[in-house]
Amino acid sequence: MKKTSLKKYLLFILKASVTGLLIWLVFTKVNLFELKQHFSSIKGITIVYVLALLCAQSLLAGIRWRIVMALFDRVFALALTVRIYFEGLFFNQALPSTVGGDGIRIYRVFKLGLPFGAAFNGVLLDRVAGFISLIILVAVAQPILFRKIQEPQALMAFWLITAFGLFAIITLLAMGSLPTKLSRWRAIRGLVKLSFGARQLLKTPSCSIPVLGYSLIGHLLMVSAAFLIAVDIGINVSIIDCIIIVPSVMLVATVPISIGGWGLREGAMVTAFGLLGAPAAEVAALSVAFGFCFIGVSLPGGILWFLNTDHHVSDAANLQNRDS
Repeated sequence: MKKTSLKKYLLFILKASVTGLLIWLVFTKVNLFELKQHFSSIKGITIVYVLALLCAQSLLAGIRWRIVMALFDRVFALALTVRIYFEGLFFNQALPSTVGGDGIRIYRVFKLGLPFGAAFNGVLLDRVAGFISLIILVAVAQPILFRKIQEPQALMAFWLITAFGLFAIITLLAMGSLPTKLSRWRAIRGLVKLSFGARQLLKTPSCSIPVLGYSLIGHLLMVSAAFLIAVDIGINVSIIDCIIIVPSVMLVATVPISIGGWGLREGAMVTAFGLLGAPAAEVAALSVAFGFCFIGVSLPGGILWFLNTDHHVSDAANLQNRDS
């Protein structure tokens, strides 16, 4: 086994272990019988609405990625771009694998003739755009949060999450100003290129406005999906409560230490909604149902992947090791 492949498998095992530990920690505080009862209270029609909202969010994300790719003077057909996005979503959400959804997207557009650097940076820039819009939503919700929650430690935690996100964005944008002599390191070189791409994205209104706009709408669709499940379970929260809590939870879930955000999302959601007085069992049921709905939305991407004649997942993994 190659050294790079061994590292990937070891990293996957580590993430799987962290995921299992986090889930165990959450569910040690939850009565499983109550959890089952809360699941049974979710109506079938609600699941349909939630899947529709999350599907619309993913569709908007695919459109957003297509706009980002236009920065590299290559625009694929909308249907093809959305198809590839859903294939990547399947690998991120439904198929535990050493190859992430981003690697699949990079592989697909590279095979379609896009230079590797453009394929790599296009996917990463799409990620950055989604992250920036999520931070904007979290930051805007902070004043409402401070009126809703009075616990100083909790407020400090939310503030630190927001501050870390803003710091990450500012740091990325500043990377483009690093001395050229530092570019001899591969990781720095990649970050500098990503920084230049992010700057170009933000200073191009015809690109940044629709990209951030689609992202914000997508996040609000996700919040609405969580709210619908919460209502069926009987959690006493408003849509405003979900707007101030869910984006922060999803921001925590983006930290790449677990598979698909599982465990991190549950722990953050139970803790955050608990500050509003929501019982742990109800919130755990909400988070797990929410996670399963994400998996459900990603399944069409799996079908589209297997309908393709090119299933070289290992090649996609090797692409991730190339110099961008």
